[in-house]
Parts: sequence; C-alpha cells; structure tokens
Amino acid sequence: MTTMLLYKEIKALNRDEHKGLKIKPATDCAFAASTHLVPLAGLEFFQAARHYPIVFIGSGEQLMPIALLGMAEGQNSYLDESGQWQANTYVPAFVRRYPFVLAQDETDNFTVCFDAAYPGWNEEEGRELFNGEGENTEYLNEMIQFLQNFTHEMERTRDLVKALNELQLLVPRTLQLTHSSGESFLLRDFQAVDETRFAELTDEQVLELHKKGVLGWIYAHLMSLGNANQLFDNFLKNKAQEDNSAVQLH
Repeated sequence: MTTMLLYKEIKALNRDEHKGLKIKPATDCAFAASTHLVPLAGLEFFQAARHYPIVFIGSGEQLMPIALLGMAEGQNSYLDESGQWQANTYVPAFVRRYPFVLAQDETDNFTVCFDAAYPGWNEEEGRELFNGEGENTEYLNEMIQFLQNFTHEMERTRDLVKALNELQLLVPRTLQLTHSSGESFLLRDFQAVDETRFAELTDEQVLELHKKGVLGWIYAHLMSLGNANQLFDNFLKNKAQEDNSAVQLH
C-alpha cells in the first residue's frame, strides 16, 4: 500500500520558488472522501481504537497498521454529505497533516513537500509559509514539527510490527458481519493479533513488549476490532442515503 494516499501532485517546498505561497486551510475533509483506509501510528491506537477497526495489511517488513474507514475501496464512511468528519470522532494524523508530507530519500534525508493539487494554494490570502525575509513562519515551523513527530511515531510503529512478526502473533483474519436488518458482509484480507498466541506468551516476552512500550498498543488493537460492527452500520446508513437520493432524482 502506498503511503501517498490523498496526494495527487507532490512537490518539494522551495523557499525561493514558493516564497509568496499562502494556504487557505480546508474547511472540510472532502479530499479524503475516496480513502477507505489510512496508515496509523501506534501512539494513535488508544484514541483511534474508540472509533475504527485497527488492522494490519501488507506482508513481511511492509506490514503496517491502518485505521479502516470504509467497507470497500473508494468509500470513507466517516464523512457526511458536506465532507465533514463524523463529529466527536478521532481524525488520524495522516489526514490532519494534509496537504503537507515529508519525503524521505535513500540516504534518510527528509524534504518538506506538499500536494500542489490542493485547491487552497494561492498568493492572495491565507496562512503564509515564509515571511518577508524568506524565513519559515511560525505556522510552517509548527507544521514541520507535526510532520517530524508523525514520522518518528511511524518509525516506532515499525518496531511494533517487527516485534509482532518475531513472536508470530499476526495471523490472517476474516470477519463475518451481520446487521439487524439481515444484511451481511465478509471483511477479509487483513491480519490481526491472534489472541490465543498472545495469551501463551511467556512472562519474559510480555515484559519485553511492555518495556518497548507496545503492550498497550496491542490491547488497543484487539479492542478496536469490535468497531467493525459500527463501520458496517455506517456503511449501510450511507448506502440508504444514496439510495434515497437516487430515488428522489427520478
């Protein structure tokens, strides 16, 4: 899975070329309307686990945890018709950093980039990125700090995946979801921690996970799987609204 979800035209930020660039912050999250999953840092598990199923996708070293936002590709069940994120629901950092992103090269150097396709860019109004002397504004420095923190937490998350792989705790899972209306859905092609294997870990292995700071993340991940039912419910509600809209058009 690419981590460039949401982004269409990534450009490196250049203080000479973009000295007059300003950004009008997004008033909605319509840019994430066709995203049914986003990468999630382990530090986010505690908040995200209250709203989303947190599962793992990929294989080997490319495995990563994601927040599942929709039941099918191209669907985000957490946005309303106006593109607003569902009220009182945690918005993943991957979404909140948009339209900025840090690009990493082969020598582990980072460059601040942005999505040039984001419609809020202009040179007339909005938040400035550089001041009259060509230095970073406080806004840009805050955004860079946010990007750096997110990148650091994703590195820590890779340590979680490594530990889970070493202990062979991740297994392919399939969830059969059934709604009170009678509709059902089969959620597949993801991995999750096997609770039986997890319970069979030795005291030393559990202590090691605790020392690494990832034990709580594992519990949050397991608890989050129950949110698949809420996700299915959102999916059916959105489907019903779309069906009603289609009927009204005829």
